[in-house]
Amino acid sequence: MGEFTVTMREEDLYRGFLLNAANRNLRPVMLAALVVLTLLVMLLAISPSARSSLACNALTLMLLGAVFLTAFLLALVLLARRPILRSMARRTIEQRRELATPVEWSFDDRSLRITTRFTRSDFPWDSLRRWREDDHVLLVYLADQLFHAVPKSQVDENQITALRGALESHGVPRR
Repeated sequence: MGEFTVTMREEDLYRGFLLNAANRNLRPVMLAALVVLTLLVMLLAISPSARSSLACNALTLMLLGAVFLTAFLLALVLLARRPILRSMARRTIEQRRELATPVEWSFDDRSLRITTRFTRSDFPWDSLRRWREDDHVLLVYLADQLFHAVPKSQVDENQITALRGALESHGVPRR
């Protein structure tokens, strides 16, 4: 059905790590936390009794401190995320040299085959956990955190469409 060859670069793997780390379920939680924090700040700015409670009530002060500490830690995690993922991509490319050499992908009605410099893997379609994609990369998952990445910039759009169609037609769930 299809075949193509890619050579993974650090940027491609970084994009794969970013996509893998993107959790759409956390966005509503983060938005809710931001709304609660904003409402607390507005309440303190508008209400004299809230400011009085903050000054006189230790429990209120501890609650506000916990909210601000949580917001601060969340901001630190969000700021450190990209540099950490870039460092992970760099180390992975250095440690797994076969990723920086041509990786051959082929697929038909039976399976998906991935051949690197050191390995030849044949994955029946029902052994694949799921797949997901963005504008830069398509990830095929073998387990929740184990995936193979296809950098879209290195593959003809017809081959990406064929791979996407094969994944869908063989019932591999899209995440």
